[in-house]
Amino acid sequence: MVAANESSIKEMIERAKVEAGEEDCMICLEELKVGFEASRLPCSHVFHGDCMEKWLKQSHYCPICRFEMPTD
Repeated sequence: MVAANESSIKEMIERAKVEAGEEDCMICLEELKVGFEASRLPCSHVFHGDCMEKWLKQSHYCPICRFEMPTD
């Protein structure tokens, strides 16, 4: 697997408040609590910030839709 590059992670990942309807982090499978801060990919999928960071250091694809982040 190829990691996303550091600059794309910093530039393309948006911090966002979890809204109703975004129930679970599909990386760790734990609940995303409404109102808490999470990370949103450009494809609009939301994950815990730490989960997303670890994931993108291993893979440059969104774990849900396979949106492709830039690589080195």
